[in-house]
Amino acid sequence: MLNGRKSSKFFRLALAAALVSCLGVVFSAYTRLSEAGLGCPDWPGCYGEVFTPQTASDLEISRHRAGAKAPEDRAWKELIHRYLSGVLGLLLLRLAWLGWQLKRRKRNQQVIIPLVTMLMTFALAIAGALTFSLQFKPLVMMTQLLGGMIIFGALWWITLREQKIWKSVSAGSTVARSLRPRALFALILVSIQIALGGWSMVNYAGLACPDFPTCQGMWWPPMDFLNAFTLWRDIGIEYEGKLLDLASATAIHVAHRAGALITMLYVGWLALHVVRVGRQDKLHMFGVLVLLLLTEQMLLGITQVAAHLPLVLAVAHNAVAALLLLSIITLYHMVRPNRTT
Repeated sequence: MLNGRKSSKFFRLALAAALVSCLGVVFSAYTRLSEAGLGCPDWPGCYGEVFTPQTASDLEISRHRAGAKAPEDRAWKELIHRYLSGVLGLLLLRLAWLGWQLKRRKRNQQVIIPLVTMLMTFALAIAGALTFSLQFKPLVMMTQLLGGMIIFGALWWITLREQKIWKSVSAGSTVARSLRPRALFALILVSIQIALGGWSMVNYAGLACPDFPTCQGMWWPPMDFLNAFTLWRDIGIEYEGKLLDLASATAIHVAHRAGALITMLYVGWLALHVVRVGRQDKLHMFGVLVLLLLTEQMLLGITQVAAHLPLVLAVAHNAVAALLLLSIITLYHMVRPNRTT
């Protein structure tokens, strides 16, 4: 009985940590987007202008006209983000300790993933403190953004393995066996696309292509891929006042669009395939979930370009990307064999 209560507590802690991590991911995106100037803080219009900027160069001019963010505007956002990180760290510390206690009585108790997730959270916090003067470097921001997304996904995986509502299919299911590598490939594909979106965010390339489906009125505008994907740049804390040249920003934006097209085609096909073949194992509902989130993500991506990247849509695009990742993780969990107790 005591062991059962501790297992329930472990599940509740994992779920609470996942929710706090979700808030952290969304708020981190809001902070980056609003302070970095990727999204227009006012809409319609942008930075006090009647018409939104049409190129990355126009955006830089508008930002300089509007002036830099006041320090106090940044302070409260940074404070909230630190509080969320602190709460998450405490929850993960308790989760790892409780898992270690349960391991002595429960053979398949999760210990390694909670421990690694906790260590990753504290490592990101320490790295953020030690690299404060480098926090506006694209690679540093990218590490923080992807780290937060990985922690969120890992916590959701822990929660899925502890919950009792969605039972994964039996090991003998031929449908699940065929779907397993496909779901894993979809997970890899969505993760790569999230990384491309993060790179676009930290390099402020969101407005490099202000039209759709063309970019700057062309199907293949001038692009500099070599400079676009240079990981370490010699730019310090004043980085938010500088943008990549238009050719490099365009290359990042176009790469993100190409990745979105590939992701939409494969993940969309997989979701429809799951809906078609997964009824016997009750997997079709997860195919529908993936398809709905994928459609919403594609519509948000197109709409924010057409609306010239208002902040609310940019943040929503990031949040739905996280939910899409979770839906693929859930699908992969469902097609894996049941755990032995």
